[in-house]
Amino acid sequence: LKLQFLYFIERGMSGKARSASPASGMESTPYFEKLQERWVPRDQLEEWYRTLRQDEYHRRVKGVAVRFLAADMSYKVGWVSSWERSNDGHDTLLVDVGKGATEQVLLRNVSNSRFAAKEVFPEVLNRLHDAAVSSPPPTKPQPQAPAVVPPTIPVQRKAHPELHPHVLLIGHDGYTMGQEPVSEIVSRATMEDPDTPRGREAANFPVAQAAPDAHMISREGTGTAAMVYALEKRSQASHDDERWLRSLIEMTRALAENEGRRGGGVSKPYYCQQVLLLCKHAEGLLGKEKLFMRLSSPLYVFGDIHGNFDDLNYFLDKLIPFGEIKCTAASFLFLGDYVDRGDFGLECTVTLLALKCLAPHKINLLRGNHETPEVNGDIAEYGELSFKHECIRKFGEKHGEQVWEAINRVFRLLPGAAVIDETIFCAHGGIPRFAGGKDDRLSILDSHEFPRLPRIQNVPGLPEGAFAARCRQMMEDLVWSDPAGAHDALDMYGFGDNRRGPGLKTFGTKAVDDFLNFYGFSHIFRAHQEKSNGLRISDSGRVVTIFSTSDYVGHQNGAGIVYVGDGTIRMIIKQPPPPITQPLAAPPPRK
Repeated sequence: LKLQFLYFIERGMSGKARSASPASGMESTPYFEKLQERWVPRDQLEEWYRTLRQDEYHRRVKGVAVRFLAADMSYKVGWVSSWERSNDGHDTLLVDVGKGATEQVLLRNVSNSRFAAKEVFPEVLNRLHDAAVSSPPPTKPQPQAPAVVPPTIPVQRKAHPELHPHVLLIGHDGYTMGQEPVSEIVSRATMEDPDTPRGREAANFPVAQAAPDAHMISREGTGTAAMVYALEKRSQASHDDERWLRSLIEMTRALAENEGRRGGGVSKPYYCQQVLLLCKHAEGLLGKEKLFMRLSSPLYVFGDIHGNFDDLNYFLDKLIPFGEIKCTAASFLFLGDYVDRGDFGLECTVTLLALKCLAPHKINLLRGNHETPEVNGDIAEYGELSFKHECIRKFGEKHGEQVWEAINRVFRLLPGAAVIDETIFCAHGGIPRFAGGKDDRLSILDSHEFPRLPRIQNVPGLPEGAFAARCRQMMEDLVWSDPAGAHDALDMYGFGDNRRGPGLKTFGTKAVDDFLNFYGFSHIFRAHQEKSNGLRISDSGRVVTIFSTSDYVGHQNGAGIVYVGDGTIRMIIKQPPPPITQPLAAPPPRK
């Protein structure tokens, strides 16, 4: 209103009431007609966003006119000056609305309806007229021939980040131990990864061999019954309220911290119900995400978790200020393998899914080779360290099967890969194989036709179409592949056979060179292999392996994470606790 008043004063208006329309009476002017020619509806913008490369999309939207719902709940008209990604990860248009004001507009807030002259300020009208004269009206994109499919990776990207020369070391007690050169920490000899080869079917679990349920004891007669009842009451308030998710996180931590001791129990049927409800909520959220994510720094990257709830909470407590995920400046990317080989795969998964539902753009979860039922249900191979065994041990056979199946339905929706700042490619295992011809690996992964696979490995003998088989093979490579050893035999494209099992691949220096050069990436972040200090650099510093669980199956290894921000890649290592040694027996009394 103040701007309109000043506008009227400048035009010499009297106190007599007039129309409050900013551009009243200009519907028939050539300026307004030019403005109408530059108008683009939301449907057209969304079509360009889906079909054009990022650089072409930028050129197409610059200078067009849009009508949008502003923050004050009024409709405004302006011209698009540029495009950018907001702090919460949304793609937005920067719209000039006149008087030097620029608004950040989400695509969903752009209107499909044409605008009226009363919604346009004269300054915007004149500037839009200038933009309309300087460039022709936008036209619909011409369909491209199927044989010429450009890479879906956007061309514009940040400068390649540099590897910080020092590693931040943290002791098992949480105190910073100082910094050490990268070359001395992440290049030491690594452990052999005891992962199992593919091809084994999940065995039927004999219920009679289930261990006693010491994890979720009865809440009756315990010292913390009042706390548990309070948590349950809060979580029952409204399942649409984020308080329910926060209560579920608190309950999960209470369960893990009080395992096997009186005073930490929660009703098993009730907690089971909450986990199943969380899975349904997560399915609806993850089903809308693409299988190839594009993320922006600053960002922390985690490798394998494998049910290590202590390390997961240790890092989250340090990196999330005040325990509020929405207050973090940085986002989080987890590279998969949340379950198996640890005692708290359920608690790790529930915590990460609840955080994902609380802050979808802060928590990003990729799929690992253990996020599939043929692996995490293989009790014959993993025994009591199997995720299926864990669910049955904690909930019983009937409810345990329900929880295990529900979580695996969520796992099938997890993305297979991500790229940070359009420069760092991230996957659990490695890069997809290449056998010559057109390199469309990431275009296929980024397409809407890529299926959500309930199982990563196909059932032997089950017929499958050519495209489905190609997608399954690509997902296998993303979660199962490893860097090639120094003496591995490789083909002409730099790929070789993997000792993990038949049909799996390793990738060597040539494969890394060709992949990074073709897509313009600088680094590959992966997990999938245990490292003695939690981190490993290979292929001339371009491949970084991240393993974020310490003392893995008793190996006394460290846990590592990586920070990407401010143009640098910074490594952080949490050292394992000292090994437990038995005290020497007292000498026998002298006779």
